[in-house]
Amino acid sequence: MYKGFILFIAVLAFTLADNNDVHINSLKERYAVTIQGNKDIKKIVSEGIELDCATCRNNKLQVYATPYQVGLLKTKGYQVVANPVVIGKNTRDAAYHTYETLTAELQKLAADHSDIAQLHTIGKSVEGRELWVIKISDNVTENEAEPEFKYISSMHGDEVVGKELMMYLINDILNNYGKRDDITRLVNETQIWIMPSMNPDGTESHRRYNADWVDLNRNFPDVEDDKKNNPDGRATETQLLMHFNQKHNFVLSINFHGGAVVVNYPWDTKSGDAPYVDLVKYLSLGYSSRNQPMYNSSSFPQGITNGYNWYEVDGGMQDWNYHWYGTLELTLEVSDVKWPDASELAGYWKDNQQSLLWYMSQTHKGVKGIVTDAATGEKLKASVTVDGLNTTIRSSQLHGDYYRVLLPGTYDLQFSAPGYETKIIRGVEVADKEFAATILDVKLTKE
Repeated sequence: MYKGFILFIAVLAFTLADNNDVHINSLKERYAVTIQGNKDIKKIVSEGIELDCATCRNNKLQVYATPYQVGLLKTKGYQVVANPVVIGKNTRDAAYHTYETLTAELQKLAADHSDIAQLHTIGKSVEGRELWVIKISDNVTENEAEPEFKYISSMHGDEVVGKELMMYLINDILNNYGKRDDITRLVNETQIWIMPSMNPDGTESHRRYNADWVDLNRNFPDVEDDKKNNPDGRATETQLLMHFNQKHNFVLSINFHGGAVVVNYPWDTKSGDAPYVDLVKYLSLGYSSRNQPMYNSSSFPQGITNGYNWYEVDGGMQDWNYHWYGTLELTLEVSDVKWPDASELAGYWKDNQQSLLWYMSQTHKGVKGIVTDAATGEKLKASVTVDGLNTTIRSSQLHGDYYRVLLPGTYDLQFSAPGYETKIIRGVEVADKEFAATILDVKLTKE
């Protein structure tokens, strides 16, 4: 009986400890921490505490922390005050989409514009909601030899303005195809993928995290810490997005957030600018300069910032795209208020409309072509690098097509594939023209 009692106590203690861990880890709430300067930001991050946004107003830093972490901050002398996300008035009116109304509208749009729109799901969230992504293209049922582009929003469930911007954008493109030359050309020459909500569970709960309390933008393979691009063990939504990405060959991308108004560019996880920073800054400024509230920001010169210089993010989706796939992705903070009053959404759309369309068009700047076997004409999946840029893209397996966004200038390109001789083509000229990428088809010879 004594041994049985000890066993019972041990099991009970383990159960309570386990439940306590789950309880502590799940109770991540938003707080304002009074700090003195940037040194305090680094100290707080080193404790594993997640920053919401490192814009300090009146020396207040916004963080997400567990009760244990709040206690830790207080013992270190920081003043910590609860600061939950403010939910604007009228956020349940028709201007804001619930999961159900978003699903219904996407299904109707795809049905009404079936010649250019097709609705897909990449899988279900933790709580069983579909992660919808709509494809828009002139031959929408086919995988054409065209560049692929993607927009993804609301991986943080309580940052919802981006989700509504995506719905505005989808409607704008579908309703103006064949009526506006800029939109018609984009649809005819691009495979466009738009995911309005990567974290529908979080949005339904008015919460940053997914249903398992994972911050999805800290959950991707990290540039410095992860040696393999492996989805195993990651959050459900992260795994689904990783598998989706591996099936495509995206050229440019943006993920959308809220809590500030700024274009954030790589790197987030380490110091120093991303390779070919001139192009990165050109794209960032191209977006911000078409959004006057962003460009005229008092917090960020010209409305752009290097991610790490702002605050460090490890395991972010932006760096993951650039490091593993050569997809140049930016992180857009589109609203100071995460969940503003519904009456303000039309204004955010007006601010971002031209920027969103312009950024998509930049997919067609630079150099493009098809890589084939010199003897058989077989399409090849090849690695394509540009001298001095230190990033590699790949041609697609199906068509052998590749797309490298470049600024006007002269470049040396290298093409390689397993079993083939590497080929270097020097002095490739890229002109300063819209929708006029230099065409460079390449034939590789077997070793």
